[in-house]
Amino acid sequence: MLSKTVLLGIFAIVLAYLYSHWRQLTLQSQDEVEQSIIDSWNASIFEPKSKFNRISVGINCNLDLIVSGTGLLSALDKRPGDPLDSVSLDNLDDLTNTFTHYFLKGAAAERTFTDQKIYKHIIDTAEKLPVKHHYVGGNAALIAVKVATLFPERKVQLVGPIGPGLLELLPSSIHIPENSRISDDEVHLIMEYGLDEKWHQVTSPVANRFITSFDESNGKLTMLGKFFSDLDEFNPDLVVISGLHLLDTQTTGFITSKLTEISEGLRNIPITIPVHLELASMANSDLMKQILKKVLPEVTSLGLNEQELSFSSYVAGGPHSGDFLTRTGQPEIHKISDMVLWILQEYGYSSKNPNSRLTRVHFHSLTYHIVGVVPGAWHNTESAVAAGTRMAGRQACDAQQLSPPDIELRIPQTFKLFSGDVDHHFDEKKPVLSWQRSGYHFSFSPVLVCISPLKTVGLGDAISATGLMFSEFDISYRT
Repeated sequence: MLSKTVLLGIFAIVLAYLYSHWRQLTLQSQDEVEQSIIDSWNASIFEPKSKFNRISVGINCNLDLIVSGTGLLSALDKRPGDPLDSVSLDNLDDLTNTFTHYFLKGAAAERTFTDQKIYKHIIDTAEKLPVKHHYVGGNAALIAVKVATLFPERKVQLVGPIGPGLLELLPSSIHIPENSRISDDEVHLIMEYGLDEKWHQVTSPVANRFITSFDESNGKLTMLGKFFSDLDEFNPDLVVISGLHLLDTQTTGFITSKLTEISEGLRNIPITIPVHLELASMANSDLMKQILKKVLPEVTSLGLNEQELSFSSYVAGGPHSGDFLTRTGQPEIHKISDMVLWILQEYGYSSKNPNSRLTRVHFHSLTYHIVGVVPGAWHNTESAVAAGTRMAGRQACDAQQLSPPDIELRIPQTFKLFSGDVDHHFDEKKPVLSWQRSGYHFSFSPVLVCISPLKTVGLGDAISATGLMFSEFDISYRT
């Protein structure tokens, strides 16, 4: 008769085999879900009938230095600090505490340094790390590169502070006016971290990055006048502007002056030419309030992530405003939909606000995107949101084509599209969902998240650029 020990051993072996078999079947099943999404995207993404052929982009450009965030802080003899969010960074403790805050949340953020000497010490330390990379940096430069690379037949102009190191990395096809050249590069530090990365006693919930910088030209938008003056000669049919978040640490008077200059410059662009504004992380409430009131009505399209959207709602009393202070991880789909609707209603074109140009909002996050538009103003929106979400996985994985098991679906199987909606069960064969709400058209698509991302910097810019190039603008909505 077999002993109890032998029986337990046999039972353990059988159990391990069954678990392994179940696990393999589960992974195969999940791979089929993700492949079905990919196939659906590829079959349903169509180029717009009317395309943008001349794109002018400005104004924040810099050289990115990309390192491990936790590795750099360790080299600076820093451990996890108090999770506090500083509007600006005055010293190493501010950097450590603010990085800890966003590391624990798994959220992207960007803060500027106020002390040039300390920032130089940090950059010098980062340059000595065994693993580091230099890339094109700045939302404007990244958008220009993505458009020029993916759509080589289009003409792209880039205006911003472009130093010799950055110039060497830019595609030669991008037109750079002589008045955009500067003698020394402005360097931004990208502190990346991975999914479930452990840093002493804390762990990150998702892969993301924290950005910090100290620069003069970008921080004061010194190229703003050149950007607007170069538009007439280039004659674009699409204008893209970014970098407003870098005013974060400036005085209220300086912010007001610059945003007034931006508003006036945008107002001089013919209404037939769409203008896209790409936001980035900021912490200055007054800056965000002024952007909402002064700049949003002067642009046609807006791109932003969960930090910028939640912060907008927080400072302006929009829906779910309290989530900005309490949310961790990815935001609930219906709450984002509510906030996108609020942006369109509060600041966009309508019978109550006929002077506003804003007709499109593209929200992007790690796990899904939502695009809300004024019907008639934009077409091909379903293709645009699908192309944007597809690009997110491709860029993060640094792959021409997506394929399991390198990517995974991370949205819930059941969710609401907006508050008060019925529950929707996700169907991988129909990953792009569309709906009408309060007179606006919405499209949604999940992201297939890269499991081992090779580069998280510039994801939002690549997404927005791709979504724009698959969108079609129609001025007849005003007639």
